[in-house]
This record gives sequence, C-alpha cells and structure tokens, in this order.
Amino acid sequence: MAHSRPRGWIRAFATEVHAARRGAPAGRQGRGLLSRIVLTVPIANRCRTRRSLDVAPLLRAALALCLLAGAHSVGRASAATAHRGGPGVRGPAVLSGSRIHLEGGRRSVAGVRVVMAPVGLSIEYPVLAQDLGTGACPPAALVAELLRMGSPPLALAGASQDLTAPSGAFSGPPASWWTATLYTLPGGFWGQLGCLLAATRDPLTVGLNLKSGELSWATQMVAGAQSSAGNGLEFSLGNEPDLYELPNYPSLGEKLSQQEDLTAENLYLQLATQLRPAIGDLPLIGPELADAQHWRRQLPAVIGQLREQTVGVHLYPLSACKDPRAATIRGLLSARVANAPETLAWVVADARAAGVPAIISEANSVSCGGVAGVSDSPASAVWAVRFVLSALRTGFEQVRFHLSGGSYDPFVLRGGEVVERPIESALVALNTWLPVGALLSAPGSDNGLLITAVSGDPGGPTAILDNERASPRTIVLDASQTLEMAVLSPARAGLLTEKIAPRHGRVKVRLPGNSVAALLP
Repeated sequence: MAHSRPRGWIRAFATEVHAARRGAPAGRQGRGLLSRIVLTVPIANRCRTRRSLDVAPLLRAALALCLLAGAHSVGRASAATAHRGGPGVRGPAVLSGSRIHLEGGRRSVAGVRVVMAPVGLSIEYPVLAQDLGTGACPPAALVAELLRMGSPPLALAGASQDLTAPSGAFSGPPASWWTATLYTLPGGFWGQLGCLLAATRDPLTVGLNLKSGELSWATQMVAGAQSSAGNGLEFSLGNEPDLYELPNYPSLGEKLSQQEDLTAENLYLQLATQLRPAIGDLPLIGPELADAQHWRRQLPAVIGQLREQTVGVHLYPLSACKDPRAATIRGLLSARVANAPETLAWVVADARAAGVPAIISEANSVSCGGVAGVSDSPASAVWAVRFVLSALRTGFEQVRFHLSGGSYDPFVLRGGEVVERPIESALVALNTWLPVGALLSAPGSDNGLLITAVSGDPGGPTAILDNERASPRTIVLDASQTLEMAVLSPARAGLLTEKIAPRHGRVKVRLPGNSVAALLP
C-alpha cells in the first residue's frame, strides 16, 4: 500500500515528529588588505570617537591557535596528513609590527583544514519525494539549486527515517495502527533520485528504518540506494535512538534517567546488529543522537561495536518545543547559540580516538521544525555562518542542515520553482568561501570583532569578519587595490556584494550590526 501524502501532511508530520527532539545546550601577496583597523563607535549618543584597534593580541592568538590546531587538525587522519604541510599553502594573517597582512609565498602552516564540503543537507523522505515531482527526472529548478549550493552531500534522514518503508512493502489496507502511520516510498523514487544525482553529483547518505527491525526492508532500501548513487554512498541506522525509550510525547521535556539511556543504547545495538548485514562493507555513519550527552559514556563502545566510519550527531541550539520563548532573533544571534558546537568537543575527541571523523549530521536553528519569523529571517543566515565556523574550529568536518517542510528549510519547491529562504544564501556562501583544502585560522575577538583568516585556495576569501556587536562599526583597511566584500546581515536577505575602491591607500567599509563579511581576493 502506497501512502500518498500532500505537503500539508508533511508539515504536520514534521511538527509532530520533531517534538521528539530535545533542545540542545546550547589576501594575496602584495595586497595588504588588513593592515590597520579603525573603529567608529557612538559615545553618549552625542559625538563619535575613533580609536585604532590593537591587532597584536589578535595575531598572537592566531599564531597560538595555529600551533594548537597542528596537533588537533580537523579531518580524517589520512586526509589531514595528506593536506597538512603540503606545498602551495598560503599562510594566514601574520604579525608585522602592529599590522595585519596575508602572507604570500609557499610555506607550510598549521590550522583547521577543510577536508570536505563544510555544508550538506539532511532531507526528510516525504519532502524529497514530493520535490522530485512526478516525472522520470526531477524539476530542472531542483537540479539548478543543488548545483548552486556546490553539490552538497544529501542525506535521506530525519524523523521519517524510522517511519519509511520501501515501495511494495504492503498490499491492501493497513493491518495495524503502526503500519497505517508508515510512509511508503513511491515506486519510481530511486529512479528519480538517480536522475537527480547524475546531474548534480551529490554524495548520498541513506537512512534506514531501524525501529521496524525488518532486515528485508533494509536490504531493499540498500539495493535502491546503490542503483541511484554514483558519487559516494553511505548509510545510517535509525534516527535519534537515544529517544527510543520515550513512552510518549508528554515525556519529552523530562530528563532521561541513566537506566533509560542504557535501555535505549541496548535496544539500538540489538537492532543495529540485526540490520548491519544489509549494509555489508559499505560505509556507516551514526549513531545520529538527538542529544549526544545522553550517551557520553557509551559513545566509544557504540562506535567500536558498529564499526562506524563517521560519527554523526544532531545539534539544534534552540528548541520551539522545550523553550519557545528563547527561540527569538536575539537568541539566534547570541554567542551561546553561535558557538553551540563547542559543547560537543568531546564527541570529536571520541571520534578521533577511534580514528574516524565527526560531523554534525543534522542541524538547524530551532528544533521542532523552526519558528516562523526567526528561522526564516535574514538573521538565520548570519547564525549559519557563525555556527559552521564554530563547528569547524571545534573539529567537526561538516554540518548538514535539515529540511522537513518547516520554516527553517533553506528552500522549498512550489510549482516546480525554487523559493529560497534567507539561510540558503549562507549555505551557498560557505561552500564557496571554504573550499576543500582551505585553511582556517581564527585570531580571536577584540571588542566584538572576530577575524577568521582563510588561506590555501585561490578561490576562497582572504578573511571572514564577524561583527558580533548589535551596533554597526566602520573599519578602515589599508589597500592598494579595489576591495570586494560580501556581507550577510540580519537586516536584509541575501548576500550583498560590493566593490570599494581605495582612496589614499585606504578602504573604509561599514559592517552592520551582527553581520558577517568575507573579504574576497
């Protein structure tokens, strides 16, 4: 029996199943782009004063971070070793008196290396099935959107993962309440997906229904995935198994006991061991925890027992279910929310101890589908850049943004056309600004200005500036050539790019409050 659902059902479905989420705690040589910074700030609303920002502490912090990152460089052990110290790497910002400039030439530097696309997508099965349309191949607009985003990794995952059955799993009316709640894939799903991936060349992750315990379903899904994927394929078993023991939705706000955590872990390992043969030697990502803290003690054993090649955990810094009053634009732009990945540094440590990478395999601004007016506001784009940079600095190699039919989706398809949400521009920018091979060095923050130097790839920016303050600031840069700058602001949607010609060897730029900007070569 094929369960055909309209998008309205998808939204209701997403709202219901997302209630199961618990709120997580949240230049080139000779350019001389960054040599002096002058800040303009209001004083008592009457006059303005200017002072030069002492950049020496920022640079000392940058160099210290580079040395530290050398011992903890992001990435698979082999990939990190291959990239680190390779030829042709341009240095990050370095100190020359009290000047900042980007080091030219060929030299070896330490830092946080980008070893895979920093941004991916995690899509609910019903959402993607509907977006694929009814033809043999998906709408051209969907293909164009994924290409625009840099062919990001696609994961078929989320709450629908444990509610999805393969095509033909049932015939006739549902035999039970459980079978009536399942979503059955359309018959042409894998063929349509194969057509999409042939055009976009996105890597694919396929989430298998673990809760059902049906090995035959998993085997059928694996075969379908193999027929579709042509640019990399991996699987995950189950979605947020740390919540499997919750008896009902009203109990979601309650703290799980240690016994409940152990019971959920044992159930997960039992079911995963049962379905593991369907995957064989193909790569496995997991355990896709809603709140990794639940299994902090058990995670190393889970990674080892299931031989997971990538550790994936979920992270939503705000929750519309647990604390909706905190899910505001002000909250979204707070440092705590931007730096939420730092709370999971121990997950990265566990993954490295096992010799595998770690990613945030599902994330977005506000769990439970997002909050309209917040998750779909321009502020979400600023948050996304800050969140991904924090994740990379923490040691995660990638962040996959969730699409559920809710307000936080980066884009939606309507009538075969893509409607972009503000956060989409940030995801496009991140995969452009941070190409594989780039090296990140964060000098740190002074008076609310954070500078992340980017080096190692000719196509990336020279630096990313983050004005963490709510008020605008003016920055003066020594520059001998026209400066191009791309800005994301909470006041307007989209990426604003402008070219600023120098005057008397200087360029003056204005950063809006709570904005991020990339200085482009």
